[in-house]
Amino acid sequence: MRRITPPALLLAAAALAPLCAAAAEIWRWVDRDGYTHYTQAVDIPERYRATAVPADAPLPPGVPACEVAWHRYAASQACFDAYRVVGGGLKPEAFQRCKELPEPPPCR
Repeated sequence: MRRITPPALLLAAAALAPLCAAAAEIWRWVDRDGYTHYTQAVDIPERYRATAVPADAPLPPGVPACEVAWHRYAASQACFDAYRVVGGGLKPEAFQRCKELPEPPPCR
């Protein structure tokens, strides 16, 4: 059996670190029907990638406060989605990388 040395472990951890950090990068994009989506960059369809922006980018001026709250909530949920495991649980690092927000009240 081959033994893994500490330098090899550090090298492997350094190689995987960008992948872990990228898991929490959430983007906002709007489809042809006008529906706003919050997903990881790899999940954005090719035709919408040019118009996608980071989820924390400011919304256009004039967006009501209620809608802003729902956009922030949707981005938070999308961040947590990257850390979901089979059975519905969450990886512990989700709470370090994602901001947990309560569901806002309905807009009227």
